[in-house]
Amino acid sequence: MPSGTVTVSGYYGCGNAGDEAVLAGMREAFGQLAGGGVRLVPLSENPDQTRALHGLDARQRMSMRSVRSALSESQLLISGGGSLLQDTTSLRSLIYYLWIARMGLQAKVPVMFYAQGIGPLRRPAARWLVRMTANRVSYITVRDEASEHLLKSIGVNRPPIEVTADPAFGLRPAATDKVTGAWGQTPIPPPGVSKIGISIRSWGADRDVQIEEYGSLLANLSDKTGARLVLLPMQLPGDAEFSDAVSRKSGRDIPVIRGITSPTVMLGMIGSMDVIVAMRLHALIFAARMATPLFALAYDPKVDSLMDRLALSEYSTPWIGFDSNLIAGKVRGLLGERASRSAALARRAVQLESLALRNAEIALSLMQRGSRGPG
Repeated sequence: MPSGTVTVSGYYGCGNAGDEAVLAGMREAFGQLAGGGVRLVPLSENPDQTRALHGLDARQRMSMRSVRSALSESQLLISGGGSLLQDTTSLRSLIYYLWIARMGLQAKVPVMFYAQGIGPLRRPAARWLVRMTANRVSYITVRDEASEHLLKSIGVNRPPIEVTADPAFGLRPAATDKVTGAWGQTPIPPPGVSKIGISIRSWGADRDVQIEEYGSLLANLSDKTGARLVLLPMQLPGDAEFSDAVSRKSGRDIPVIRGITSPTVMLGMIGSMDVIVAMRLHALIFAARMATPLFALAYDPKVDSLMDRLALSEYSTPWIGFDSNLIAGKVRGLLGERASRSAALARRAVQLESLALRNAEIALSLMQRGSRGPG
């Protein structure tokens, strides 16, 4: 089994639980396959925070000197996973991640796009930039078929492209005491009371409209299911502040859980719910991983891709302009069918965990071969 150092480029140290779950999933996969033989060096916005959370030798992502130093030690550069190559956030963000990949190529380090969700790529310049860089890397794995199709449609045809799964599908939940501790001062519902976890975010310009709609949704879910609702922010502080506003608008006593300190604790918390209703992709991935029935508020094509892959498209609706009564009815149905729904998700999670591990298998094979991109 190969050993060595891998530089990992992604959206780390920025307070996003989904991206931290990606990194934690990578660490888990490499640990399973290579023991302590492979050292991951993530590029982070907050290296101290990343070291504390993951126990990895993080470097400053915006320092050219730090990036070059990491690459000089490495036998492989991983770009990903997550939604790095898209121009919805900004063209600047896309250029940054491609710049890191090109630095790896210039340093003659093999580059792998690792379990990425590609797109949207709305601008012609974005498609050209991705094509020019992607055709020079050694291997590409993507987390869904839509990403594979998009890459091929823009002319990425030189490296192998393989559909795998998000690294977070390989995570294990934290110990029960740590998950229980995440409730903080919020009383844990007694046995027999159903729990619905909600993960929402503000998206677009009409924040007040969203608060109104989501407040109505929470009220309907509470009234029509009889379940205890809890709000689970995935990115701090933004999601927590938005969740607070929605909770107030609902007119119900719905707590916002802030004591979630790591991706594995969040995974365990979501696994302790009876149903998850979420916008955030990794809240939905966590639910699938833990066999918790889920309902999606789809704000991005990546959410639709996941629900299609899980064969759960009927349990997804657009993130705005929805019928809250209809959602409440479907969630009530999920609660009533929880056992059978969970069993089906558990079977699918086993398959997706294996595919998540496949990403690391490919990375290790590139290290073993000493593969080089075209340079």
